[in-house]
Amino acid sequence: MAETSLRLAADDPDRAERERRAIIRAAHRLIGREGRATTPLEDILRGAGVNRRTFYRHFPSKDALILTMQREAAAGVRDSLRAVVRQAGDARAAVVAWIEELLAIGWDERASRDGRTFMTPEVGLVVGIAEALEDIYAEHRGILAEVLAAGRTDGSLPAAEPEWDALAIHAVVVRYLEMRARGRLDRPFAAVVDDVVRRFLPAAPGTRG
Repeated sequence: MAETSLRLAADDPDRAERERRAIIRAAHRLIGREGRATTPLEDILRGAGVNRRTFYRHFPSKDALILTMQREAAAGVRDSLRAVVRQAGDARAAVVAWIEELLAIGWDERASRDGRTFMTPEVGLVVGIAEALEDIYAEHRGILAEVLAAGRTDGSLPAAEPEWDALAIHAVVVRYLEMRARGRLDRPFAAVVDDVVRRFLPAAPGTRG
């Protein structure tokens, strides 16, 4: 019966993807729940409604699952950052859009809940997680640095120091997200965005600084 199930999954890409997504969603729900130091793999399997053979067909280990979760979440953020930057009318607007899009994670219930998964001590112990996170941060900062460089080139952000400013803006936004995730920031989203924008960008044309 198990072999038949595996063959069916292998022949049905949609079923295989449903299994994979179920495992990832279960891991997001269960990792760090109730302050537990570790989450048994069996709990994730039960939460996803799969067995060990199905799990290992998708992921070689629980650590590999967590790294995949992190990579996929980061890719979604990257794509959304690129999209809002492309849609902005000018470099300043693109920087504001980047700030808004990344900060919005903290005020979106599902995104915020998933983000807290990666702040748990259990995830912090995964081999390779710190290096992967720095690569992710560098990619997200790179999008912002490109926009800042464009603004300096066209004169709309003449004082911009792209790499340094991107590092500083990203650090502040990530800190706000961490505070929000830990319940230490209850300010409205718009107020936090305004705080970051005012700290790092000149006033928009036609407004008072």
